Amino acid sequence: MVTGKIDIPAGVTEAVSRRWPELAPAWLDGAPDELGRLCERFGGRPVRTFQGRYGFVVEVATAHGPLVLRSTPDPLGMRQAEVSQELSRLDVGPRIYDVLQTPISVWTVAERICPGNSLGGEGASLEQLAPLFNKMLNQKVANDRIPTLADWLRSRLDDDNLNDLAPGTVQASLRERQRALSVLKDLETGAPNMTCHGDTSSGNILIGPDGRLFLIDPRGVSGDVCYDVAIAAWKTARGGGISSRAANLARTVGVDAERVQAWLEVGRVARV
Repeated sequence: MVTGKIDIPAGVTEAVSRRWPELAPAWLDGAPDELGRLCERFGGRPVRTFQGRYGFVVEVATAHGPLVLRSTPDPLGMRQAEVSQELSRLDVGPRIYDVLQTPISVWTVAERICPGNSLGGEGASLEQLAPLFNKMLNQKVANDRIPTLADWLRSRLDDDNLNDLAPGTVQASLRERQRALSVLKDLETGAPNMTCHGDTSSGNILIGPDGRLFLIDPRGVSGDVCYDVAIAAWKTARGGGISSRAANLARTVGVDAERVQAWLEVGRVARV
């Protein structure tokens, strides 16, 4: 058990330094001290760190139960926190107790989901996934200044030198990206800016009590829940048949299957 000051994991250090080189030094130096002060504030002690891509995520034991504290230097960190609060309100994400912004980072203080393992490489049934998206249907975001999912996807498709790629992945061809941009334009026309997670990959889906699923680490965008359905169907599949799986999940949730297929095409080409 960890009881003293803990360091940011090496993988997070590398990823943050690569993505935000101008912000990384102050955050890497100061976030562990901020964690210490937050532990004092909540009367807790750090127990363990969790695997995170761009965040310093720590379980903290308190007299009232375990918490999860997450810090990020992401300039859009407050938007991500706002979406986390929306997901918490809809009962599809962990309860958010507090959001704090410092000169170097944004912290969220959340409940600890137990057992809290992510799906990771494991699959999930449509019956497990559907309740998440049922609760998100027709839910308008509280802050209409949150960036849109379409803008984020367009930035990836327009980037001729995209380097934010999963290992072993190469950028789509210009022709593929132009077609996806055309599809995105049509989708955007009919896409109200509603509550949207924006990154329903298996690593962002936690297993809670009785196998219930929870969403964590949203992208900080508003958009269309059909996109979340598409990405979840893709990223939690155990094998092939992703298009049919996406269509089946769409029908289970009660959303337009053709729209889900279109978002799936855009997401695949954007290499999300």
